[in-house]
Amino acid sequence: MDSYSSRTMMIHNRDFQRLSQYQEEKERTMISNLATDIDLIHDQNYQSLFRNKGIRNARQVLQYIDQEYQRWLTSSDFPVDNNLTSLRSSTAIVSIGGADGSELKALMTELKSHYGILVEISPSAAAMARDQGIDVVIEGDVMDAASDVILQLIDWHEQGEISSVLISCQSVLHELPTRSSTFTRDDFLQEYFVPLLRRGLRVMFYAREPCPPENWSRLTGTVAIRLFGLDKEDVNALANYIAQELNIASSVNSTPISNDNTRAILPVVLAQELLFKMLYWESTAHFLYEMGEQLTSFQPENWLRSLEKMSMHSEFRYLATDHFAKLYKKEERFLEEPVAVNPHNNVSLDMPKCFVQLFASSALPNAISIQN
Repeated sequence: MDSYSSRTMMIHNRDFQRLSQYQEEKERTMISNLATDIDLIHDQNYQSLFRNKGIRNARQVLQYIDQEYQRWLTSSDFPVDNNLTSLRSSTAIVSIGGADGSELKALMTELKSHYGILVEISPSAAAMARDQGIDVVIEGDVMDAASDVILQLIDWHEQGEISSVLISCQSVLHELPTRSSTFTRDDFLQEYFVPLLRRGLRVMFYAREPCPPENWSRLTGTVAIRLFGLDKEDVNALANYIAQELNIASSVNSTPISNDNTRAILPVVLAQELLFKMLYWESTAHFLYEMGEQLTSFQPENWLRSLEKMSMHSEFRYLATDHFAKLYKKEERFLEEPVAVNPHNNVSLDMPKCFVQLFASSALPNAISIQN
């Protein structure tokens, strides 16, 4: 059965309601060996989706940090005995939630740096990273790992081996509020960034995260959605389930003029969350895992303000990733009409810019900006 058929069957049959009951029961009986075995198998299957995906992510990170290195070298405040080669090789990379370590390995290879740390909670992913030759793998919760990460970085710095640190987060920050019991934005920055800044290390931060669609939000507060193989009642039922499970507002506060009875009219954030869940559909188990996080929870403006409080100057831009764009276009090709319409004027909406790239640096007072 292909992914479209399986998602249609699950939603037609309202299986997601029974899945929710199963999840609640499993959480009450976490000592169950069967539940543990099922979770282990799913973790292995889930992590296989990301195998070697980090290589492409590393190329995007390199665009930012190489431009930042050039800015450092042309600054009159920067030590004159530095060059690009030394800056690259003396940069330590911390990959938060970096799955199989392919992004970290690619960055270390390109920079010719011997200093990399992977923080990864998945046993399957951590094992794959070790198999790839990543020496420092800290397996566990991101907040629990912070002290070990900082101690290792300080040790390298005291030995004169590193002068800069790059912290990279690829689609992980949005999930930490629900997957890490002690995570908050301010605590994360306090634990990972402040000790390094106090020691005079240059700190760079790159994040690429899903978020609410900036281009839709500027035009409308509600969206009329249609998905392949699903009718309006199906989409509304699934949207209500997602809204309830993730505590996302579901009420429509304005009256649309659309009389298209084939489309569900939803608030922008809920519509985007539903699209993430459906376009990324792989299996029922995958959907159940993804219901443990809200992909639209990341607010770049809040991160920007927190970083600026630490004198880190940052820039961000909205985009649609290549993978999301491919899935969105495929959905529209099957539908033979737009996925999303503005219900207030019946005009089709462009593909949502539902990801954000954020880069911050502590080294210079002027942030960089990479244009499309």
